[in-house]
Amino acid sequence: MDMVDYLENMGITVCQRAFFSYMSKPQGSYGLHMIFRLFLKKKRIVMLERDRANWCRFLSDYVVFRLYIARFVLKDFARDYPPLLSMYDGFEKVEKDFPDFLTKEADPGRGVGDISLLPDNLPYLYSEEKIKACHEFFDHMAAKAERKLDDSDAVLKSLITEGLSYLCDKDKVPLYTPVFWFFSKETLSYAQYLSELYKGLIPESHYENLQARPYKEVEREEDTFYTDYRLPAYILFFLAGLICLVLAKA
Repeated sequence: MDMVDYLENMGITVCQRAFFSYMSKPQGSYGLHMIFRLFLKKKRIVMLERDRANWCRFLSDYVVFRLYIARFVLKDFARDYPPLLSMYDGFEKVEKDFPDFLTKEADPGRGVGDISLLPDNLPYLYSEEKIKACHEFFDHMAAKAERKLDDSDAVLKSLITEGLSYLCDKDKVPLYTPVFWFFSKETLSYAQYLSELYKGLIPESHYENLQARPYKEVEREEDTFYTDYRLPAYILFFLAGLICLVLAKA
């Protein structure tokens, strides 16, 4: 495998990592959908059955938004180190077959997501053309933020705020303040993870002229739900319940 193939495969890996949580410790070890369910339970927020279809669309649309964030963060690092452009080929491979990718990565057997939270009619909702249209829409948001703001951290936060607000309105979900906080901080943490990963792919000999910088650590009030013993315990109970449910249906 040469460097081009390696970086293309890294692009696919980055897409797969969009399904993990980066607020929980250790980062990237737990499925995002699972952590979100536990977060709702902790905050005593009920996902009403009448809203379920809308939430399913929102969660899948949010993954699309994360893949856009991966592209957006890569842009500055690829400008400094052009070989990283090969990672975009990996992104495009995923986006061409996004419905199958979404189903595979959300398989609960992988410990990543929850296939029950996927919307119906995935091929229609996430055709290659619709994915590109979403990215173009987010491009307009990013360009507007970059015209108004000089600081890269501020641009990213503006993009995330506007992007989440757009998805909330599009999918008609009640994005309560704690839920908006959850997704905004998760996205910022994912962007920080990406920027550190991209920098790690650049040879140290190029660091002296590197303009792109990893995003600053996300500032947030400490929530012990993500750091103490309760998180692994909740996850074990959740998985045990899921296994019991599967066995009961067998």
